[in-house]
Amino acid sequence: MKHSSRRAPLARAFSGVASCALCLAAFTAPRAILAQKGEAGKPAAAPSARQPTGASTQAAAQVPQPQNARERRAQAYAKLLEGQRYYVRSRTGAMTVETLRLAQAAFRQAAELDPTLAEAHTALGEMAFFFLDDLAQAEQEGQAAVRINPDNLGARRLLSRVYSIKSNLAEGNLDRAFADKAVAELREVIRVRPNDAEAWALLAEFQLALGRESEAVESLGKWASLPASVEGRFYQVVSKGRELSPDAANARLGEVLLRAGRAAEALAPIRRALGMEPENPRYLELLGSALEAGGGADQGVINELRTIVTQSPQNAAAVGMLARAQLRASRVDDAVATVRAGIAAVRPGNDRDQLTLQLQLAQIYSDASRYEDAIAVHEELLKARNIGDTRLATERDRRFATLVLRELVNLQQQAGQPEKALAVVERMRRVLGETDPTVDIQAVNLLRTQGKRNEALEAVRAARQRFPDEIRLLRLEAFTLADLGRVDAALELIRPRLKGTPGDHDEYVIIASLLMNAGRGKEAIEAARKALEFAAPDEPDQTTNALLLLSSAQERAGDPKGSEETLRRILSKEPNNPTALNNLGYFLAERNERLPEALELVQRAVRAEPSNSSFLDSLGWIYFRLGKLQEAERYLSDAARRNPASNTIQEHLGDLFQRLGDPQKARSAWQKALTLSVEAADTDRIKAKLNGETTK
Repeated sequence: MKHSSRRAPLARAFSGVASCALCLAAFTAPRAILAQKGEAGKPAAAPSARQPTGASTQAAAQVPQPQNARERRAQAYAKLLEGQRYYVRSRTGAMTVETLRLAQAAFRQAAELDPTLAEAHTALGEMAFFFLDDLAQAEQEGQAAVRINPDNLGARRLLSRVYSIKSNLAEGNLDRAFADKAVAELREVIRVRPNDAEAWALLAEFQLALGRESEAVESLGKWASLPASVEGRFYQVVSKGRELSPDAANARLGEVLLRAGRAAEALAPIRRALGMEPENPRYLELLGSALEAGGGADQGVINELRTIVTQSPQNAAAVGMLARAQLRASRVDDAVATVRAGIAAVRPGNDRDQLTLQLQLAQIYSDASRYEDAIAVHEELLKARNIGDTRLATERDRRFATLVLRELVNLQQQAGQPEKALAVVERMRRVLGETDPTVDIQAVNLLRTQGKRNEALEAVRAARQRFPDEIRLLRLEAFTLADLGRVDAALELIRPRLKGTPGDHDEYVIIASLLMNAGRGKEAIEAARKALEFAAPDEPDQTTNALLLLSSAQERAGDPKGSEETLRRILSKEPNNPTALNNLGYFLAERNERLPEALELVQRAVRAEPSNSSFLDSLGWIYFRLGKLQEAERYLSDAARRNPASNTIQEHLGDLFQRLGDPQKARSAWQKALTLSVEAADTDRIKAKLNGETTK
């Protein structure tokens, strides 16, 4: 059976590798001849070779048939070399159909002349694999070779590659039977050649796919200890771009350890990878993730990052990481100085790094509640592009202006200046023009944030009249209707878009969100399961997001056990997923259960995203439950400043102020929560607090 549709790119990619492998097979032929004399054990009987046809048959007919075993062995070896000479032309691109046929004929004659010549079958198998796109023949010849000589490295490697392809490892849809065969052959490769980098690397990938994490760590550790390999193309394709190099091995080991929640162990291999490739942004990102997951914000971590920045001041990723570490240590001025120095060091013309660092500088100011400074940075960005209040002509400038002006709206809101936020929206309208729906989307969201729901509904409907095909506006109308408690009307907008295809994933996410926010948990669970069903296999974020939504729906529907199981399903694969960590911790706190565990979970989430208002609210609420009211006030106030439109945060603040003995502040916060509340159960609970009937 052929797999041409899947194998064709591989055949083209590995032509050079095939030549090298066949050179090895040909020049190890004396081992087979010696084996006949008893020096390598008793070889098994070989299957009968296929008879060549056409030109190959004529070539075979011209070969004098040797009379004794020694002559036959010599002739077999000569044919092996002859086939290799034809095949080696593939290196220079001179391989033709005819030379390929002649090579096949020579190898088949070699196998016929000497049935103990495993290398002839290996060569035929490699030709089938690399050039003929025939996995079935490659497997058959490889098996023939290992029956003759179980220690034939080329055949073992060939079979491991055949089974790797058949296992669908690259596609992420693992066939367990072929995966097990691939693992068995990879172990045979390692037995014959213990320092084979490809075998260790592939073995680790299979172990990860099969859920054998500890075994994978061991295999990756072995791979990471090996020197560089020249045979990296197959692994690169199967692993979707990973290199078969020592630095990649160490990085992969660090990544897997980090994913397993072993951040402290992950640091050493990641540092080794960075030592080999200090400019690699992926390795720097891994280092940052490991430091954040491990709670690293001490002077030792800062010193390590500063050393990297000193050695490479133009490394924007390292500069950004150092600034984040300084910010976690509450050293705002140091973080600002680090980023400004990084901006000054950026090479001329590197607009991407320049913009990244400037946006990070603005974020640092925002995180420190220095909103005017953050606004000034964004205004500088606009000025540098000559963007003022007039209509922009180029799409590039329009995209840039949209990004910056949208952030300015958020900053003005966080600064408590809604009039200025509205002025920025009107500025967007002048700059982008009336033909861009982005302006209307921003205006509607601003009205929703201010609690002006009826005005928001009028605005979004007017915008839809002008942009009837804009899906973002349709969805925005649905959420605005839900804000007004008209969930069924919202669902009527979304449900007609369902087609029973994988494209329905996004629609089911919206439906589940609408139902959950309306307190219809059981219906939300059904929609979330549909979103999970239609999640694309090659987009793991869709699966994760659907599971997060499902867990929230389960919690809302009164199924805390199911909710926790769903969240732990995410964390089993992504131990440092901040949203899953936060949600699990918050749900535990809501039930007033296992508060120390809840605190640790949410602290990890906040370390990963220190400016996330939902995470800060969760942390403050857990401190409230623990009776640590000063810490609770710190985090809840910070959360409310970052997200003034959250009824949950305002309600938590009201509960806190009530506990602190400040009923006036408590009533003020509850009143604001009431104006922002949508769900009936939330509204009734907050009204009861305002009436003095209960406290949460």
